Amino acid sequence: MQRKSKATQFNATLEVFIRFLLLACLLTISYQVFYKWLSFEAINVTNYLFIFCAFLLFPINFWLEWKRFQRSVDQHDIPQSDQSHAFFQGVVVSFFTPVFIATTFGRFGIKDRMRNLQWMGAGVLTGLAQFTVTMWFAFGGSLYLFGVNRLFVTLAFFGVGALSFIGYFFKFKFPPRFMRWKLIRDFQALPPSPNKGRIFMFSMIRYAVFSVQFHLILIGFGVPFGLQQVFILMLSYGLITLSPSILFGKIVIRELIAVAVFSWFAYPKEEIMLTAFFTWGFNVVLPVLFALIRISSTWKARFFS
Repeated sequence: MQRKSKATQFNATLEVFIRFLLLACLLTISYQVFYKWLSFEAINVTNYLFIFCAFLLFPINFWLEWKRFQRSVDQHDIPQSDQSHAFFQGVVVSFFTPVFIATTFGRFGIKDRMRNLQWMGAGVLTGLAQFTVTMWFAFGGSLYLFGVNRLFVTLAFFGVGALSFIGYFFKFKFPPRFMRWKLIRDFQALPPSPNKGRIFMFSMIRYAVFSVQFHLILIGFGVPFGLQQVFILMLSYGLITLSPSILFGKIVIRELIAVAVFSWFAYPKEEIMLTAFFTWGFNVVLPVLFALIRISSTWKARFFS
């Protein structure tokens, strides 16, 4: 049994290592693609203090994500240890997959089917809350930047935000033809969360902290801060959320959309590209490394004690 446990741990570690190698290949290819388009040699860090302050904010975002997860499973009787393991497992999976997949299927265990449904319900709840917040911010950004000039874009964000808001605060009922499936019936029978308002609030604060990080890094690269910059980020983040994901989530796509939107308003594309990349690194790579350490220590405690 111990030999099997060691093999399982080795296989999981090897899989993570291979995926990191794939990410390195992806970044290498992306660098070659961007090398002729961007001039990174012209970038100078004018103030390291602002970038360091942005770095110091990543534990707040990580804590907010943890609190959102906890509040999303309060209605279930789940031990703290199981919550921690599922949360860190989802953090690791989020590095390689879209966030929604990581916070639902990425937290699944092997044995307990009902517990897996509870993880899925929690992931749907937190994901929908963050999506709603993002769409409303994108609506505000589009309204400020375009007014009625691009009314279709503004109304599209408003419509999607309104539908997701209704779906979040009012329990969704599956059509009768889907209720014949036991999985759908069990999912529908999950008790509603009493903390939807708090989860929504945590999602708004999380977005605000992320935005502050982005602007701090951009100031660190010497780009002066302006009010318009806030609304451009709100719009670009909405477009990023609606964009498709690839093997490693939205890496490269995220940066390209940010560069395209900010360049439309005459912002320097090199600084935007690096700012988006650093923001992603602070809020994704660092939590993943921390989660890997926690999961590894749990493996050692279980299999070698």
